[in-house]
Amino acid sequence: GRSLPHVVPNVLLAHREELIPLLLCAATQHPEERDRDQLLNILFNLIKKPNVEQRQMIITGCVAFAKHNGVLRVEAELLPQCWEQITHKYVERRLLVAESCGALAPYLPSELRSSLVLSMLKQMLSDDKSGEVRAAVTKNLGLIVSFIDDGDKFSQCYELLQSTLSDSDGNVVESAQHIFMPAMAAWAYELNQLEPWLLPRLFGQVTACVTKVMTSLNAQEDDEKVIRQEDNLLLCLFTYSKLLPWQLASVLQTAPFSAEADVESITGDEFQYETTAPLLNLATIIGDQARVNRLTTFFKKHVEQPAFHLWPSIQWTVEEFLPRVMDLLIQLNVCLSKSLRAFIQLLDSFSALYGRAFVHAKVKPYFMNILNPTKDFDPRSTAQTAALTSSLLPAFVCGVLGCFPEDWSEMGETLHRLLCHVALNMLPMDAVEAAFIVLCENADLHELLVGILWDVVQHSAMHVRCTAANLFELLVRDVNESLLSKRVVPALVTLASDSEMTVRAATVMAFGTLLESAKSKILLEKAHMQLTSFLDEPLYENEHGVRMEMVRTLGRVGPNADPSFRDQFVLPRLHQIVQENNESSNETKRRDIANELLEAFRALSCCFIPAELVNDHMLPALRCLLSDMEAVDSSNMDAVQVLIVDAKRTGDQSGSSAAQVEPDRKGRIMRVLRRKDTSTSSVTTSASSPRSARSFFRLSKQNQN
Repeated sequence: GRSLPHVVPNVLLAHREELIPLLLCAATQHPEERDRDQLLNILFNLIKKPNVEQRQMIITGCVAFAKHNGVLRVEAELLPQCWEQITHKYVERRLLVAESCGALAPYLPSELRSSLVLSMLKQMLSDDKSGEVRAAVTKNLGLIVSFIDDGDKFSQCYELLQSTLSDSDGNVVESAQHIFMPAMAAWAYELNQLEPWLLPRLFGQVTACVTKVMTSLNAQEDDEKVIRQEDNLLLCLFTYSKLLPWQLASVLQTAPFSAEADVESITGDEFQYETTAPLLNLATIIGDQARVNRLTTFFKKHVEQPAFHLWPSIQWTVEEFLPRVMDLLIQLNVCLSKSLRAFIQLLDSFSALYGRAFVHAKVKPYFMNILNPTKDFDPRSTAQTAALTSSLLPAFVCGVLGCFPEDWSEMGETLHRLLCHVALNMLPMDAVEAAFIVLCENADLHELLVGILWDVVQHSAMHVRCTAANLFELLVRDVNESLLSKRVVPALVTLASDSEMTVRAATVMAFGTLLESAKSKILLEKAHMQLTSFLDEPLYENEHGVRMEMVRTLGRVGPNADPSFRDQFVLPRLHQIVQENNESSNETKRRDIANELLEAFRALSCCFIPAELVNDHMLPALRCLLSDMEAVDSSNMDAVQVLIVDAKRTGDQSGSSAAQVEPDRKGRIMRVLRRKDTSTSSVTTSASSPRSARSFFRLSKQNQN
């Protein structure tokens, strides 16, 4: 005890951890309190910035000290050393404090854990600016609450949980979801407060977030505000999904058959549910995999009975959780694609956990009762159409029926029936499109989806056939070349020769997408021939709908297609259309096409176009468009004039010089458009846009990729 304080400063820093056993032995055996305090102080200050291994050695020593010296000395001698370090300037020292608190928890009296140690961690959580330290504090709060016996501290710890879940550092949030929250769930289960208290509060936050984001969306508030609110909703949904294994564990362990399932001689079917967090594994929660197998097997048999008794823990699931989820999905606009995907994932995880038998017994009937249209269905009634046009439809189809491959056939039949019903009643197709977009991401479902659409190609109702054409466009990008050539393109060719011109117009976008994404020369030629037919055949000369779709499609395809196709087909054809539009006597139609042409030329203006083509097609077309705007929509003249100025500059310069001015050109066009006072809202807040769901889901998918 007398020598070590003099020896330590003379030991090389790289070897100081070798002194830890000596310091602990001396601190344990020394009779003088003042000297013991000095030795423990040296222990905590032994290494200036202890790394992970060095901190683990010090903590192991502290645990050994606690085991041999008892509670009183830990409280009197060890904890004060931790307290002195909680505001240390080095992050590594503060990490040592947080980790020590968790490691010492089993060796402290309950009242000390729930008072002094909890206060230390609470202070570090609120005051520490380091995300790494707060993440360590969060993990060790999970350890501490596992040993707290005082139920009165539950609400205080729940507030700390909320603080960690809303932390700005992602590591803190992850630690809360994977460690702190499962520990709180275990405590809530012991207190019989899981379903009555913890689950309702956490799901209540989901409800509050949906209300906020929909209020902002409907009020057409700032896009950034909507995005922030949706991010909060995503966090709440992801957080609640982590509690689903605990929700099921409570159902299984309080079930009337739980005692029977404890008989070890009984074997059950293997239960599988993948999770990366050990504390969210059902076997960890319940005790062992064999018991989980027995409980889930008995649960399956129980719910397969025609009418099974509900016990208190499952009542939350059946009578509270499911109805609340459906209510929120009816409120949720389909254009909030990230939120919809999160709800789909929540329902998919829920279905996989509870099993197919429970889904068929309780979940599917709830959804079908709302989605199945009645005989007296009135498409003018908002209450009756809300479910069919909201996020409920894609969430049910993708998250519930899509969970089990055995149900895919039924999923196809349900989707076919809902598609036809929505189209026949001329309701917005956003919900159906959203379901197709999500299901398209699974290659195993492509045959099924194509089959659904083939069944409606020959439908007697025009609106249903139009819907098929629009939905085929979603499949074109994702299905393989074989399916594309054998089934998708033939269906589109059939629809393109439909007796109704509206159906033919609906195929234009799909053929445009085919030009963008197909690699087969044969398929590209078919798409090219069909688009040429739409432009050249006299049959389509006065078909405004077809012409509008052609302009939209050319404007979208131009920047993405092969440059030679753009130069030889897109630009000349747009030039042709704008010349024909110049001579139109119908002011409304002329304005509609002129505005679409402006969008198309704006997209093309950001591409590299040879000077010769600019002079031959781009400039003459823009001058015609300026004449149109002067006659029917003067508010867009400035934007067209900017395009003309830039086109002239490109036509007068070499290709390399033209390429250099593209960013500046884009900026000028955008500045003019920002000054223009438009009456339409942005896509983010446009719930009524016919392509809003499709656009958002595509954007979401691109971001994921």
